[in-house]
Amino acid sequence: MRLLGAARTAERRIWVIRHGESTWNAQGRMQRQVAHPPLTAKGIAQAYAAGYSLQSRDIGQIVTSDAVRARQTAAAIATVLNLPVIVDERLRERGWLTTTGPARAGAPQRLEDPRPRVAEALSALAGLDGDSAVVTHGDIVCTLLDMLSARNAQTVHWGDGMSVPNGAVVPMRLGRGNGAVGDSQP
Repeated sequence: MRLLGAARTAERRIWVIRHGESTWNAQGRMQRQVAHPPLTAKGIAQAYAAGYSLQSRDIGQIVTSDAVRARQTAAAIATVLNLPVIVDERLRERGWLTTTGPARAGAPQRLEDPRPRVAEALSALAGLDGDSAVVTHGDIVCTLLDMLSARNAQTVHWGDGMSVPNGAVVPMRLGRGNGAVGDSQP
């Protein structure tokens, strides 16, 4: 029985997964958007483990970054869950900003602020049917945690992408119109 005047709010969950270990992760090298190394055997195992950890969840689709390591992770999860995969380049790792004018020797390179494109991706996720598994990169996991106010005791110390474990699965809640309520509980 539904009470009169009781509004039913549709809260969506996203299950955010950092891609499995790549060959460059294993060597301690940064990939950014330049290189597209594949997963290691350990990374493939992490991807399947992420999929198995999501089996009891009501997930309708997997949305992934277009990087090879993320697509391979998403493919393994899709095999376990028997779900379609949607590629969304807005979930890419942060890229280096391009400078206009002459480059200065010794000038530090700056990384882009991914929040505008990640906000667009969140809006698209909110428009999909059901909950989604989202495969992305450590720095974008941190961005999502901050944008959705979803940090908890486990994730509060993840200051950058390298501190997010490969294959980590982090539940988060999306509210209406991208107004999100952070969550760390399944």
